[in-house]
Amino acid sequence: MPFLFLPVTTASYDGLPPEKTNQASALINVSRNIGGSMGVALAQTMLAQRQQFHQTRLVEHVAPSDLGYQQTIDAVTRYFQAQGSSASDAASQALAWLGKTLQQQVDYLAYIDVFWLLAAVALLMIPVASILRPIDLSAPPKTH
Repeated sequence: MPFLFLPVTTASYDGLPPEKTNQASALINVSRNIGGSMGVALAQTMLAQRQQFHQTRLVEHVAPSDLGYQQTIDAVTRYFQAQGSSASDAASQALAWLGKTLQQQVDYLAYIDVFWLLAAVALLMIPVASILRPIDLSAPPKTH
């Protein structure tokens, strides 16, 4: 993130006389806030879409006719019975556990997808920041 924000902020003040830096600061802050809000909204939208996608893909493998599903439910039901639950309560707890586990996996996969998208965007911004012209920070401010 410093590779993105520092060069952009520095470049945005380049060539401004000191009496106009307050106005420039206000415009920069508005732009940064709008960009941040849009970024959060896009990330949230992508997160919701990826959660739906992964849930659809994972639920395809959770079918009562699937042998792995049946074995998992049986094993978890036995576990809850060993913990003192009745047979019907243990079966309900096993289904709830399976649903919770599935949702956790969906969430993890969706967050990983969003992370990779944000990482790619950040990597693409590094060359953009590096093509900004150099600024001499030791030079006195220009007056117009």
